[in-house]
Amino acid sequence: MFSLTGTSSDHETSCAGQYGRFEDFGRTFVITDPATPTPWVNVMANERYGTVVSQAGSGYSWYENSQIHRLNRWENDLIQDRQGRYLYIQDLESGDLWSTTYQPTLVKAAREEIRHSIGSTTYIREVNLIRSEQTVFVPLDETCEVWKVSFTNLSTRARKLRWATYLEWFLGAAGEFHREFFRLFIETQSVGNVQIAWRHPGLIEDHRGKPEVGPTAFVGVVGTDVAHWMSGKTDFLGVPARLDQPGALVKGEFPKGTGRWEDPCSSAIGDLELDPGQTVSFVVVIGAAGDATQALKLAQEITLSTADKLLEKVTAYWTDVTERTVVRTDDPGLDVMANTWLKYQALCGRMTARSAYYQQGGAYGFRDQLQDSLSLLNSIPERTKKQILIHAEATYEDGGVRHWWHPNTQIFAESRHSDTCLWLSYGTLAYLDETNDLKTLETTCRYLSRETQRFGESGTLLDHCFRGIQRALDRRSPRGLPLIQAGDWNDGLSHAGIDGKGESVWVGMFLYDILNRFVPILTEIGLTDKAAEFAKEAASLAFAVNEYGWDGDWYLEGTADDGRPLGGKENTSGQLYLNPQTWALITGIAPADRAKKAMQAVKDRLIKDYGVLLLAPAYSTVDPWVGYITRYAPGSRENGGVYSHASTWAVQALALAGDHDLALKVYKDMLPSLKKDRDHYAAEPYVMPGNVDGPDSPLEGRAGWTWYTGSAAWMVRMAYDWLCGVRATREGLVVSEHAPLKDFKLRRAFRGDVFEFHASQGSEFKVSTEDGVAPHGLLKSTGSNQTHKVQIFRA
Repeated sequence: MFSLTGTSSDHETSCAGQYGRFEDFGRTFVITDPATPTPWVNVMANERYGTVVSQAGSGYSWYENSQIHRLNRWENDLIQDRQGRYLYIQDLESGDLWSTTYQPTLVKAAREEIRHSIGSTTYIREVNLIRSEQTVFVPLDETCEVWKVSFTNLSTRARKLRWATYLEWFLGAAGEFHREFFRLFIETQSVGNVQIAWRHPGLIEDHRGKPEVGPTAFVGVVGTDVAHWMSGKTDFLGVPARLDQPGALVKGEFPKGTGRWEDPCSSAIGDLELDPGQTVSFVVVIGAAGDATQALKLAQEITLSTADKLLEKVTAYWTDVTERTVVRTDDPGLDVMANTWLKYQALCGRMTARSAYYQQGGAYGFRDQLQDSLSLLNSIPERTKKQILIHAEATYEDGGVRHWWHPNTQIFAESRHSDTCLWLSYGTLAYLDETNDLKTLETTCRYLSRETQRFGESGTLLDHCFRGIQRALDRRSPRGLPLIQAGDWNDGLSHAGIDGKGESVWVGMFLYDILNRFVPILTEIGLTDKAAEFAKEAASLAFAVNEYGWDGDWYLEGTADDGRPLGGKENTSGQLYLNPQTWALITGIAPADRAKKAMQAVKDRLIKDYGVLLLAPAYSTVDPWVGYITRYAPGSRENGGVYSHASTWAVQALALAGDHDLALKVYKDMLPSLKKDRDHYAAEPYVMPGNVDGPDSPLEGRAGWTWYTGSAAWMVRMAYDWLCGVRATREGLVVSEHAPLKDFKLRRAFRGDVFEFHASQGSEFKVSTEDGVAPHGLLKSTGSNQTHKVQIFRA
């Protein structure tokens, strides 16, 4: 019934709305009005370089780390969106001045298209009968971004144009705002068609060691001549400084500048003549390298022809990565998200760039990127394995972990949370479900020493998991529940357990699940005593959770140090928390009657038509016995809003409970591609938001904190594993008898083979392949790159 490729028009018409539409089978979102309610951005990055660009052309770039090594000065101003890297155009006869993007001149165009695609963004504008096209992308392997620029004369007369690039050098870390000092440390130098910039290194107090020299940044122009380089912000913008009318272009005066002492900027200026119908193209390259020699080389080696080839590679890479597993349903709004943008958001935005408009993280979060990597299991399981091993080496010898850390630095925070030490086990178990690669458990990984904060002893991945589990088991209350410490998954419960008494019912469920899932694995590899120990501890946790965590109609989140319940009926705020209700089903820790009651409470009180609230009612006053969650405005983020990450788990719980129509509805209600009122929703229609305001907010239904959210990865998993009901287990792929989606096509890679599913409704449940009926819906891989066609019938 449904084609695996679909038609581009399906996606355009079904998902079109205010400000734009999807094209190219969902791989591109085309914005036709740059005055979007908030900045709608794209994130492009490789492992060493990245950039964020908004629909208006603003944004920033970085080298190696999106927080520590920003190249240009930028501020995440959601209202003005007025800092970035720009390209001006000036008609030398009339003096008219505009830009290849809406910012910074704010000149309206006769034609406006901003094409955010996976791996690139293209701005197409027609102003004063000049069509400009600027495509921005980050090559797969180079530490730079490339701007492919073309100007076309649409008029019937020859035109004389002036163009100018502009950015304000920063070359530092977010948070360095003493610009009167920092501007004095930066030096620039122009060499032909390239300007380089570097920051003089700092000295360590009372230490005469050789200063560590930082990278050299650059702007290069290839394919046309640069007539002038400007390096001083005052010289370029003038006084008073106006980004929309820079003084140098208005007056036609281009002082060279000193290269030091000034507020440093980079502006390349050149002139062009275009005959009627003529197109002129050139390339701008912005980036950084280890030293000036490398920077000059990189700035000049990318030509128009090589830029085309590099862009082709970028597009091919992201298309391949996102389309290794594909679903087609009767809702293109679901398809474009599950197949393309959610995967791109998780891998490019969260795992590679670790940056977005709302947050420039740069660091690995122990839970964060580990969970993100699980969305790659059905397409690039080796990348998941790599991420697991990275996080294993952020584990201390005592089983604790770093909460977050910046790679290749000594900038980090040790975790004081109750759940972080368990996520390595969770991720490893998910990887084993997909691959059954038990040998990975024998991989040798290093431990961190708390004393030295350097690597110390080593152990197997399995040993790392054991130490994390043991740490959680050792930190329990007299009632047998895990201590909540400085928070569980919900970081906002930051003060609930700082005295060492508060408990987390949710962590009890989480740990119970991990222990039970390890038991058959440990039995298989001969660790029967350990398997028995884990089974015993799981039973103990099940007793504690159900004895002390049940509040009559739902489960508590936990207790605070003063003994008060978190998520209890007696509370006036924070009376019902989502996570313990959903995980009661997900883990199977709850008796059937309690599981049903818990989910009924969720349905009655937390489910909205834009997702599932994390808790209700919201907190209205700051409570030092709960945590910073109570400081948020009521109805925002974790404090009574839809926290998208947790809302995805409600989809899984509802599917497990047999509420298939509601599970599908909740999933679709969360999809930004299906939002009708994009002015009110405000955020991008093609990536997940971290949160949506709840009923205690005057902006109920408004989204924010896009791109940098773990919900993207979980939405991918929900689509394939729970909506389609096709999940990996160590025994093979299992097709559920009942699932929310009845009619779909799914192509899924699995252990060296490809399975092509066609699901439809039938009189009874049956899963059949070319070899016959699959007993119990279990499918095994041959590992020989075969394609298996599978028919699913669900009643």
